[in-house]
Amino acid sequence: MEKMSDRELFSQITADDERAFTVFVKRYKDRLFNFVARIIPERETAEDILQETFLRVYNQRKNYSPDYALSTWVYTIALNLVRSELRKRKLRRYMSLDFLKEQSDIELPDRTNLEPGMLKPLLEKAVKTLPEEYRIAFILCDINRLPYNEIAEVMRVPVGTVKSRINRARSMLREKLLPYKELN
Repeated sequence: MEKMSDRELFSQITADDERAFTVFVKRYKDRLFNFVARIIPERETAEDILQETFLRVYNQRKNYSPDYALSTWVYTIALNLVRSELRKRKLRRYMSLDFLKEQSDIELPDRTNLEPGMLKPLLEKAVKTLPEEYRIAFILCDINRLPYNEIAEVMRVPVGTVKSRINRARSMLREKLLPYKELN
């Protein structure tokens, strides 16, 4: 079963084969967790979203249309859950008056305090400072390696908008990380 294509595997899942669903979860859990955790950094919340994603996939398995890539459908479900969590957080932050501290206020450390090999954590920190739509597009493209057309379907925007957001995200990251260039 591990060697089956997504389409073949999901047809088994639709036929209520639990082993196929276990293979599906193994195939997608790391990629999805990395995607969710880059947007929602609290591990427990990211794991909850991941679990809810798989629960929804299973419950909606009969509604999946094979006209679309399975990965697009799964990432769309995960992204919708992430957005829902972000909306809840905004509301809670607003209600508690913590809305003055936005995520974009994260400060990068002074480059004189960094050692070689610290670029990866620095990049992850810089990605967190990107506006949400740029961050999601960047993560789906450059980290999860989804093609532009799938990202467009997941984000429900035209392909041109996806390309623009990814370009803008890369440009913003380049600008933020330019002082650290020689540390690579």
